[in-house]
Amino acid sequence: MVKDRPRISSPLRLTPAFQLFKPSKDLVLKHIWIFGPLYAVFVFFSIHSWLWSPTGPGVKHHWWQSTGVSIPWGPDPVSIDYAFVGFTVFWFLFTIIVGTIVQIMSQKAQLEAAEGKNPAFDKLWGTVKEMWLKMIGLYIVVTAVIIIGFFLIIIPGIFMVKRYFMSTYVMLDHKNLSIRQAMDKSAAMSPSTDAIWGVVLVGILFGIISVIPVVGWLIGGVLSILYSVAPALRYQELKRLTA
Repeated sequence: MVKDRPRISSPLRLTPAFQLFKPSKDLVLKHIWIFGPLYAVFVFFSIHSWLWSPTGPGVKHHWWQSTGVSIPWGPDPVSIDYAFVGFTVFWFLFTIIVGTIVQIMSQKAQLEAAEGKNPAFDKLWGTVKEMWLKMIGLYIVVTAVIIIGFFLIIIPGIFMVKRYFMSTYVMLDHKNLSIRQAMDKSAAMSPSTDAIWGVVLVGILFGIISVIPVVGWLIGGVLSILYSVAPALRYQELKRLTA
């Protein structure tokens, strides 16, 4: 609603999305010994995915093959294929578990950095042990709602992204809330302005940069990492605005 928009002269006027880049960058660099190792996990997953991707149409490129040519020795090829499938399942489970843990720790670190606190690995791990089940439930429910919304002719999905974009920060900030309460509070604090979409679109822009040949992935990745605290900074602004 229009009444939710802060006045021009208000100290709570929302910062334009692009202007959140500098404070986000400063916080990431200030706490680089926390954010560096956490984001390195996702970089490692990306490199692993790239190494195991096919080299061309219909061409396999696995660790036991070179440019798609099968090795002339070793066990029966069928046995190797089954072993590969088993390893793939194991790796899938590993990335899901580790990725979820790192995701929770990263978002908690972003929230604490935006609050002016100094995140520490022991406290971040304590958050994972205390809230992992509720956070996984929240991730699943929000993702399902957004996907269903996009199936309903796109527009409802876009609306759901705006409503529930802050729900993970709400949950981490208010540990006693249920999944439904966190989602409702996220929806209540998301005004009908570009407060949410500005941050989302800047993130999408950095993702688009990644498709530029040769150096695009590096530039886009670095920019995304430096902008990663921006959603938590926006959350702090909205929390003060709706308090």
